[in-house]
Amino acid sequence: MRGTAMLKRIFQYLSLCIALVSLLILAGCSSNSASSQSKGPEGEWIAYSGYTVQNVVSAVDTPIFILNVKARNDSKTIYTVDMKAYNYQYTTPEKRPIIESTQMVGDIKEARLNYITALTLVMSANDIVGNSESSNPNTIKMDIRDIPNTDLIYDSKTDTIKFSDQTFKRVSDTNNLQTLADAYKKDLQVASNKYLEEVGNAANPKTKFITTYSFDDSIIKDKKDNIL
Repeated sequence: MRGTAMLKRIFQYLSLCIALVSLLILAGCSSNSASSQSKGPEGEWIAYSGYTVQNVVSAVDTPIFILNVKARNDSKTIYTVDMKAYNYQYTTPEKRPIIESTQMVGDIKEARLNYITALTLVMSANDIVGNSESSNPNTIKMDIRDIPNTDLIYDSKTDTIKFSDQTFKRVSDTNNLQTLADAYKKDLQVASNKYLEEVGNAANPKTKFITTYSFDDSIIKDKKDNIL
């Protein structure tokens, strides 16, 4: 009898363990299912598409863009979008690199340049109205005149937004104004140094540019302070 009672207890214990494991599996599946559901276009988004030698040559930067998308009705067919753009601007009066010194070293001319810049808000637009249809909720038609590609398209598979030839990702701890500004600074230095090397090699006399870069990101701290 004792053996039978013991077996019953073991089976009861095993049944309880199986039930608990099943519940945990179901909870995990439910959680994964919920997390995989579309979050929709609402939220804060950011995009940066890089800085290349072509940007140096054309003197036209592609800024860091930030979108804040908000639904204005329960059916989520009316939206407003706030949009900002940031890039690095020269803070010197001449709005160009400072030539600190030049000297001949043998047959090569050395020129020391100093890039003094600050991350700057170059564009801000608030409460841009957009509308979507219930049959196509992931496409928001923005009311912006005389500007092409103004459909804001949300991709639920990648959780990204396509807008104005840019791909936006959600703002996060690893994808925000500071992290993209850091990427911008690296790209700017690489592109500028490559361009200066090409210019120096083609110059007569051949010129070696020695560059120093200074980036002021205080606008990011100010932005955080204003939020707090």
